[in-house]
Amino acid sequence: MAWRAPGTLAGRPEFRFRYGSLLVVLVGVMVTSVLTLLLSPGEGFAAVDRLGLGLLALKNVVLSVWLWRRPADFVRVGLLELALEAAAGLYKFWSALHGGSEVFGLGAYSYWLSLNYFVASLVLRPGAALAVSLGWFAALLTVGGLYWFSPETTPAQRAGSGNSLLQLYLSHLTLMAFLTLQGRLLRRSLRAIVRAEREARFARTDGLTDLANRRQLDAWLAETGGFAVWSVILFDIDRFKEVNDRHGHAAGDRVLQAVAGAARSALGPGERLGRWGGEEFLVVLPGRTQAQAAQLAGQLSAAVAGLVLPEIGPVTVSCGVAQAQPGEAAGEVLARADAAMYRAKAEGRARVQLAG
Repeated sequence: MAWRAPGTLAGRPEFRFRYGSLLVVLVGVMVTSVLTLLLSPGEGFAAVDRLGLGLLALKNVVLSVWLWRRPADFVRVGLLELALEAAAGLYKFWSALHGGSEVFGLGAYSYWLSLNYFVASLVLRPGAALAVSLGWFAALLTVGGLYWFSPETTPAQRAGSGNSLLQLYLSHLTLMAFLTLQGRLLRRSLRAIVRAEREARFARTDGLTDLANRRQLDAWLAETGGFAVWSVILFDIDRFKEVNDRHGHAAGDRVLQAVAGAARSALGPGERLGRWGGEEFLVVLPGRTQAQAAQLAGQLSAAVAGLVLPEIGPVTVSCGVAQAQPGEAAGEVLARADAAMYRAKAEGRARVQLAG
């Protein structure tokens, strides 16, 4: 079973690791192929070997660009690389054993036969990766066995290649064991990272609305000291207690979620929204004047008023807007915004009031 790529690379850390690692493998083989091809004239490479190196480099250029441009095709690219490496590896391994040349022992390409274990461990899930790796090892063992027990293989050839074959198989078994253990440790580490990120996120996120909670809002307010100008919008859902009393707390929760979504849609980058408590919400606006904040509050109020909640009726919010004055503490700014919000409620609700 292959790993499924999420819609974006901002997804699971494990996918980001596997995607980046496969890209490194593809680019690394491409660079190695090009360098070997450039050095081949002075090393006595046959024409067919130079052609093979050129095709290998081209193949990895195509796969690298494909993977880089389309991360969602991670599985397709990985499986194609696995299949092509297997076909080329078996052919080169067979050729090295039957070529009669001992210059490179089992042939220079034999060093790359282990690459399939890495690719399988990146593209496939643990059980499937181990199965494919064992299948690859069995294929190599079969090729070596056919060579060893062939009537055409002389005792001198067996003596010359026996140690090389033994070391190759032992090194491959060691590598499989390592990758299996390393994969388990990697999954544990990544799961620990995911848990830590989730816990950190929940510690600063309101569980009902998925907005920033009071702790995160306090942190944002503490950061406003670095801005010469900043403002806040404090808004409250009108007649929210009546919703809870008439329709129940489950309906109240739906209203809170709907208001949070509408308010979020009315805001842009850098405009920090969170649930201040109960049915109150706060927007922290670094670098924004009171006039800019008032305009944004009007857009936010209109977005909430446009909600369609037929079982509950129209939903509105009252907004208080305040801009920090020189030397004024965050608590004082919020107190003025709160007073402005209650003036908006006293004057009929569903409106925006500016702090004095």
